[in-house]
Amino acid sequence: PLTGTKGGSSGINAEYGDLNIMYSILDVDGGGTIDCDELICTIDGFMREVYTGSEVKESFDQLCSSVVENSQGDSQGDDVITAKDLSHAMNLAGVYMTEEDVLALLNEIDESGDGIIDFNEFRNTILGF
Repeated sequence: PLTGTKGGSSGINAEYGDLNIMYSILDVDGGGTIDCDELICTIDGFMREVYTGSEVKESFDQLCSSVVENSQGDSQGDDVITAKDLSHAMNLAGVYMTEEDVLALLNEIDESGDGIIDFNEFRNTILGF
């Protein structure tokens, strides 16, 4: 059960009963704490509820289009995301990453190991498959 001041520094304004309900949902194993795996499972479930397949496809297409319109173009030209494309897209979003971090992110998403992110890999990452 949660104790402490309602709202506190988090800016959340909820009654204790509501907070306890949220806590019980997040504390999947009933261990009294919310660990990283429990939080990720909850977020993954939420993402699947929030995004439809067509919305994910639209996001992928927009990402590919923004790279084409705002840089030298999609380095592959075939609706895939390369490390260069990913770096540029992140920069457009105001996120500046080292080349090493970009490659690590790409490798995390790139299930096939071919050095590019195709739509299926993008979708699997967004929906948590």
